[in-house]
Amino acid sequence: VTNPGLRFVLDPVLGDDGALYVPEELVALYRDVLCPLASLLTPNQFEAELLTGITIASLEDARRACDKLHKLGIPNVVITSTLLNGSENTLHLVGSEMDFATGKSDQFFIEFPRLEGYFTGTGDFFAALTMARHASLAPQFGTRLGALARACELATATQAGIMEATQQHQKATGVAVPPNLVRGTRPSDMVRGFELRIIPSQSLITNPTKQFTATRIQ
Repeated sequence: VTNPGLRFVLDPVLGDDGALYVPEELVALYRDVLCPLASLLTPNQFEAELLTGITIASLEDARRACDKLHKLGIPNVVITSTLLNGSENTLHLVGSEMDFATGKSDQFFIEFPRLEGYFTGTGDFFAALTMARHASLAPQFGTRLGALARACELATATQAGIMEATQQHQKATGVAVPPNLVRGTRPSDMVRGFELRIIPSQSLITNPTKQFTATRIQ
């Protein structure tokens, strides 16, 4: 039985920082089998590059990557964090919402500061925030585009606040990450020490104190 109201959010956990977490053969499985089923896709920059074959160094590159992912049948794409040329201290979220019935799209980016430190669970948390916000906003927008951009504004506000709280906790507890430590070699107690402070900061989920505004890509 088909459920037309079912939402499938796909966070393609393939890798980050230029390194794969999984066998390379799984990239094609994600692209050819799972992506066409997704209502919302939330890759990071490296994952978006793997899925599209496009090196992302500019907003135009990110826009083209979103367009290519739409061609797989995905109506909502969010490249969760991109480090673009000339923006070492700033990251960009790039999103694109496509109405396949009309061919119209709403493409946007959100700038947010790049925080120093190591954080565990940011991708999972952001995917969950965006999914929940988008699902609650979609009925208000109906057939109008814009629900994804607003969902990303709110999700980014919550995530930025909780990451800042986590960074403050890291400094207070004095847990340090040695420089140039490879992801796979980080001991489990260190990883646990840098888990996002979601429960102590849960009020930021419903009432974020930061504000971010999506800028449309023309």
